[in-house]
Amino acid sequence: MPPRLSDWLEDEESFIVHALRSRAPQNQGLMRRIELLPPHYAQKRRARRNIGYVALGGVVVLAALVVWWVLLGGKVADAEGELAVVQSRNASLQADIDELQRFAVLSDEVAQKRSALQTVMAGDVDWPSLLTEVAMVVPGEVWLTNMTGSAGTAEGATPVGTETAPVRVAEETPFGRIQFQGSSLSLPGVAKWMIRQQDVDDFSAVWLNSATETPAAEGTSAVPLTTFDSTLELSETAASRRFEEGAGSSELDLSKEKTP
Repeated sequence: MPPRLSDWLEDEESFIVHALRSRAPQNQGLMRRIELLPPHYAQKRRARRNIGYVALGGVVVLAALVVWWVLLGGKVADAEGELAVVQSRNASLQADIDELQRFAVLSDEVAQKRSALQTVMAGDVDWPSLLTEVAMVVPGEVWLTNMTGSAGTAEGATPVGTETAPVRVAEETPFGRIQFQGSSLSLPGVAKWMIRQQDVDDFSAVWLNSATETPAAEGTSAVPLTTFDSTLELSETAASRRFEEGAGSSELDLSKEKTP
């Protein structure tokens, strides 16, 4: 098969280029480079070089993508590990919450019972503390023989002392009342009883319903006696406030100053 013209031209081009390059050092100052090849051969060389550059750039980009993918995979693995730790911790906390939930139910039950007890005991009087305060201020010549109480929700069920009085003995509405009957060796003893009761913080008013002096029988060693009937109106501080948050009035408080 006869050689093609293009192949012959390429061979000639190579021969001429080699010859020119071998003589270039000798004729560098005397010769000018003359391009004898057609322009499309130079264009083909430039195209081949550009293709090589593009291929090299593609390889570099591909290598960069591979490195980025590896780094991204490591970050994803670390994030998945942290997520697993957090999920494990959340599961543990949820188990603790479920365990403590029964205490919340018990707390609600206690709160409901406390509310019911507060409603029931709304009119309850702190009788131990109240009677202790009364006993601490009773004069030596006075003794009590009877007591009737009416307080809180029972106020008015059985009239006591000043409840039926036509004139109020105090402007403040009483929390309750206590009516005492007793005896004294003298009328001044009754007066001392009344004065000392006024110093008790739990009493808002003290009222003497009656006092009767009975002379001693002649010819006997008996002494005259004075029988009296008095009513003490209670203030709000006499309430026991049991089962109320922060209430401590039901405890006996002996720190109050007493009149000797």
